[in-house]
Amino acid sequence: MYNWSMRYTVYLDLLFFMNVCMDIWILFLESKILRLRTRNFRLAAGAFLGSTWICFLVVYPLAAWLEQILSFFVITSAMQRIAFPIHSWKVFGKCMGIFYGLAFLFGGIFSAVASRTGGIPYSILLSGSFLLGFCGLKGILWLRNRKRETIRPVELLWKGIPLSVNGLVDTGNALYTPGSGRPVHVMDADAVLPWQSQKMEEILWIPYRSVGKEGSVLPAIVIDEMRIGEEVCLLSPVIAFSKYPVSSDGRYQILLHSQEAIQ
Repeated sequence: MYNWSMRYTVYLDLLFFMNVCMDIWILFLESKILRLRTRNFRLAAGAFLGSTWICFLVVYPLAAWLEQILSFFVITSAMQRIAFPIHSWKVFGKCMGIFYGLAFLFGGIFSAVASRTGGIPYSILLSGSFLLGFCGLKGILWLRNRKRETIRPVELLWKGIPLSVNGLVDTGNALYTPGSGRPVHVMDADAVLPWQSQKMEEILWIPYRSVGKEGSVLPAIVIDEMRIGEEVCLLSPVIAFSKYPVSSDGRYQILLHSQEAIQ
């Protein structure tokens, strides 16, 4: 009579590390594929949740059916909600599909490396390489975005009331007025307090759509003049107002349309 039972040694710290590296890469690639704007700490939080769940299952195994329901639906959904600002079921469905596809791909890579190279040491090496690669790529993207960010002093004039703000030339701004197709600059509504006492005779409604949100409209007006630095002077530019800050750190108050800001 032979006892075919086998014992496995599981290193929870290594298991946690490898899963964090894989999950954070998956969530990062998912954000790029779907063009979802998020913050690094949200990606890290989502990855930590997924890795913590895997370690929990090792220590406290559950029934197979319960484990699958919780893993494939509850935990994965929570990871998406934590990592990304999702506001529609359509975007949520895309997130889940991309996540599972990338998880299948990354799982195959890790399994292949572990089976062909002897397991743990090379898996750790691969995980570390993934983590270093992720940090390196994020650093490159950060430096590239910093170089692209051109913040300029902006002087606006409407009904004889001047306003001085800082503006960012936004190459991603693709807003135009319906019909005439004029470029639209987007400004914080809170930054135009000196103008609030003036009556707006003609308001334009600018349709826009952002990732993770349904389509909406922004109120806009045509002002008298806008000067951008010392190089650009625009007559009768279109300014739309956003109820949300256009800058997370307050460094600028208006997003300048590149078509008119770069001359």
